[in-house]
Amino acid sequence: MITIVHDNLKIQLKSWHDLSWLQDFGRVFCVFDQLISGNLCFGVDDGERKYFIKYAGAPTMMYAGDTQAAVDRLRAAYPKHLQLAHPALNHVLHEFQTPQGYGLVFSWFDGFALAPLRLHMEHLHALALIDKLALYDQLMDALVQASRKDFLIAGLSDHHVLIDFEKKRPLLSSLSYFEQFPARVPHPKLPGTSWYIPPEGYVIGAALDEYANVYALGALAFTFFGNQSTRAPGDWTAGAALYELAANAVKQKAEDRLPSAEVYQARWRAAVRSLPRL
Repeated sequence: MITIVHDNLKIQLKSWHDLSWLQDFGRVFCVFDQLISGNLCFGVDDGERKYFIKYAGAPTMMYAGDTQAAVDRLRAAYPKHLQLAHPALNHVLHEFQTPQGYGLVFSWFDGFALAPLRLHMEHLHALALIDKLALYDQLMDALVQASRKDFLIAGLSDHHVLIDFEKKRPLLSSLSYFEQFPARVPHPKLPGTSWYIPPEGYVIGAALDEYANVYALGALAFTFFGNQSTRAPGDWTAGAALYELAANAVKQKAEDRLPSAEVYQARWRAAVRSLPRL
């Protein structure tokens, strides 16, 4: 392990890596060097605006994969961000290349990830129902747009769901594992946290379709309004009609779910409009 100090902040890596390019972006005010994605991330301030930098190519401490694979994955994410641009998705500004790696520059987002710190999930659950419905609707809209453009929603994790609790804004910070249809399950499984992965996402080589996207939307609903682990009706906080929709979306058999993300969204919004005044 080696520790590099930049702007009085420590950056831990497996071995030395040239990070002198950081000075071109301004003052680094935070470092994310313990990610399992293979990315090394920074918050930077150029005196006028704040930015978020994702960089691949450095030997990060918690990444067990091939460094070049991390570079290739981040490079492939750039056109996805451009194609799927949405207020609830990370706003990419530009890409850059270094002799040893590749990076993306995003607008800064003042929010907190729902993981790993449990307190941010608890903060979300403590919000008024009307606020949680609005936050979920924005994320749902971004994911439905991706589905409409023939993308498989993959790689979802609470680590990538950020909430600005002051402005009541959500953000999905990573599209790295979104794939265009037709898509199949890679080895060893579909990327992402277990409760966002449909049963068919564990069958190597299985074809995936919009049923998998419907599952992701339902699982995300349980993150906001229920219990991720049990998905029990007694833990649900948003009314019976919305529970039935979310429960249908996460059915074990794909063909038992609603047929598309757009149908799910339309029925969800209709059910929200039918709720008593909040």
